[in-house]
Order: sequence, then C-alpha cells, then structure tokens
Amino acid sequence: MFLIAAVFTGLVFANGSPEDQAIFENLLRNQQYQSVQNVSNSGKVSQQPSAAVGAEIISRDMASLERLYQYVNKNFLYDIDYDAVYDAMATALFDALDDKYTYYITSDDSSDYEEQLTGVYGGLGIYFSKTYLEYQNPDDESTLYCNITQVFPNTPSSRAGFIAGDMITHINGEPVDEMTANECAAKMKGEVGTTVDITIKRKSSSFTLTLTREVITVPTVEYEMVDDSVAYLRILEFSQNTLSAVNEALEDLDSQGMKSLIIDLRDNPGGDVDVTLSIADMFISGKKLLSVSYKDTSRNVVYKSSEGTIVDPSVKVAILINEGTASSAEILSSTMRDNGRAVLIGATTYGKGVMQQISSFGDGYTSITVASFVPPSGDTIQGEGVSPDIEVESLVVQDDEMEAYSELLNGTKIEEFVDSNPDYTAQNVSKFVDEFSYTGIRAEVLQVLARNEYYARMTTEERPLADIEYDPACKAAYEYLLED
Repeated sequence: MFLIAAVFTGLVFANGSPEDQAIFENLLRNQQYQSVQNVSNSGKVSQQPSAAVGAEIISRDMASLERLYQYVNKNFLYDIDYDAVYDAMATALFDALDDKYTYYITSDDSSDYEEQLTGVYGGLGIYFSKTYLEYQNPDDESTLYCNITQVFPNTPSSRAGFIAGDMITHINGEPVDEMTANECAAKMKGEVGTTVDITIKRKSSSFTLTLTREVITVPTVEYEMVDDSVAYLRILEFSQNTLSAVNEALEDLDSQGMKSLIIDLRDNPGGDVDVTLSIADMFISGKKLLSVSYKDTSRNVVYKSSEGTIVDPSVKVAILINEGTASSAEILSSTMRDNGRAVLIGATTYGKGVMQQISSFGDGYTSITVASFVPPSGDTIQGEGVSPDIEVESLVVQDDEMEAYSELLNGTKIEEFVDSNPDYTAQNVSKFVDEFSYTGIRAEVLQVLARNEYYARMTTEERPLADIEYDPACKAAYEYLLED
C-alpha cells in the first residue's frame, strides 16, 4: 500500500502526461549535461566565461527557464500571478550578482523611487535601504532592518540626531524585520503634525525617539555667506538640477564678496558623475579629474578639466567630509584635493569607488554597477574611502549617554527651557548646558540639542546653514580659511 502511494506520488510530481514527463526529464538532462560540461571544460563551475561564451550561456539558460516556466504554467494547480513571478525572477537575477549596488526596483516599489526623484514628500527626512525579505540573513542584522543612508538637514530626523549608518528596528513599536521597504516607508509617513516612534540601533546601543512628521522638501544645494568673505555651500546630492543650482549659487556668492568657501559634502550619497565632474571643472583648469574603467576596456576614459575656471583660483576652499560621504561626493572631494584646489576636513569617507547606471525597465527600474573609478592620485576609493587632511571626529551620542539623551529628547524639558529663554544666544546655550549637565551628556551634545530646538523655531530665512560655533568640522573649516 505504501509503495503504491509512493510511486503514484512520484508520477504526479513529475507530471501527469507522457509528453509532460518527457519535457521535465529533458529539462533535468539539460541541466545535468551543462553541469558536467562546466566541470570538464573549466575544472571549476565558477570560472568567469568570456563575453561570447556568456551570451551562449544566457541563451541556453533562458531556454531552460522558459521550459520550466511553461511546465509550471501547465501543471500548477492554483492561479499564477504572472506579474509577481516576473518581478521575482528579475529580482533574483540581480540579487544573484551579489553586489549591493546592483538591484532591480519592482513596479510596486517604483512609485517610491520616483517620489525620491521629484524631491518632495511627507515624513521624517531620511533615505533608507532595506533588504528584500526573501534574501534576509538572520545572522546579518543589516539585512533585517532599515539602514539609514542619508539624513537631510533641518528635518525631524536631523534634529533627533539620526545619522547615516543608524538602523531602524521598530516603527511605533512594531519590528521591521518582517516588513518590506514599502511597508516601512508607509508607516513612517503620515499626516503632517502627527507623531511616530522610531527605534534606532546604533552599534551596541538602542533607543526610541518620538518624531513629528513634516512635509519634507529635499533640496540638492543650500548656500549662504557666513561673514563678509567666507561662503558656505552644501551639496546634498548630485542630481540633474544640481549643476545649475551650484552655478547659480557660486555666481551669487561671488557677487556678495566670496573670498573663501566651505563646501559641505557630509552625508552626500553621490549621484550623477557627469554633474560632479562639471562642478569640479568650475574650480580646476586643464588637469586630470578622474579615470574610469569598464568591463569593455575600449570604453575606459580619463576625464580632464577644460582650460579656465568659473571660480577664481584665489578662492580658498575647504571641503567637509564624513562617513556618509560616498561615490560622486568622494570623486569631487578627492579630485579637488589631488589637484591642490581644496583641503579636506572631517572623517574618512564611505569608500564607494564604483559607478552604477540607473535605467527605467518596463514598469520598474534597474541599477547596475558598470565601472570603477580612481582619482588623479591613483588612490583606491572602493572599500578604503578618502581620508581627510584635517581629521575632526563626527559628533555622535555615546552608548553611556543614550538613555539620558532619549529621555531628554522625548520629554518637554528642552522646549520648556527655550520657552523661558527664547533668544538664540551663546549665553543661553551655555545656560542650557549648565542646567542639564546633571544628565551626564557631554557639553558638545547638549549644545547641539539646544541649537536644534532654537533652529526648529526659526523661519527658513532666519535659520543659519553653517554652524561655526557648535559644529566641530564646520568650525575647523572656518578657522582654517581664516588663516593666512
């Protein structure tokens, strides 16, 4: 009885008809033959084939995949969601390449991606990434949580002290490990003025903060004159409109008497390389900017700047960098330094020395690593980063401060202090530090907490962009530029 059942089950699994059984067995034979060929021809399955051989393998595998898909289509008992199958196959193709910068954005996720491109959305003021649920690794927490990749200035997240590299583990008390990226984003968004609890994991510490949602407009460029001669220019990312925005900013700053310039590239995740090189061209005349290497070596190119500059060569430049400075931002930082046009101040950058091509594909998008690059010095950026000339540690809340920090930020004591001391002055900030020194939080962190609350009450026009008092790296850059 059991033997009959086992045989019957085997026949049903293979397929119900002789011709279907033949298709299935032929598919298996093809796969086995291909495996034998791979081993016998190369000695190892993982040997990298030539482009021509690769094209043959793709044709062969697609034919096998089609036979498998047709087999499933003919015999699967339940309804098939063909769109879901397509997205799953496309996603698996990109994930199998094992490159975190190469991925497929499904049609369901494309609306959020397009929203990022438009630059206006409601929420907390962060970009984050999250691994697809089917590719999570329980032993790698970075695949389980939302990884913050960028924090925009003067937003709920920046005022709360979030930094690139923080991981969001819970939203309103709900763990995010079983949520998709879309579900996480939806829970963070909401009606303006409502609150959301965000639990952050930072190294070995964890804390929960309550943030109030705002309408977030994502800028690419901000600038101002710090004083009569020192200018400040912040580039948050390199998108298509960044070039014209930087050009307009530099012209305006020049008309206001710019003699020296702070370029802030902290937490800039990169973007359009052509835009980045065009900005470098504004400062550098007739010199090498970047070397780019492709799979097809005939496409390799060395970029050089044109003769002449938009920015007067006498303008002294300091560039702020940190652990969140990546990709195109590392290109601008390194080529400006290598050509003697700027001094780098801050912390070693992220270390992304490869380029991606992003394209629309059907109803989704693709991102694929297509090239690597090195700056004029020849130094390796990928995995190494760009080191600063003047090192200034990023200001972060320490583990032993986290509990007091969370309690202070989630409570009303900061607001009550500013209510009683409404003027943003050095004296009031110092008074705040003295009043809350009992918390054990370092003075420099308390200063930023007070500053953030004062900033939050200012209009956009009133709020300074460059903080040369309580931002250590910005202060160091300002002092450097004032030196003879």
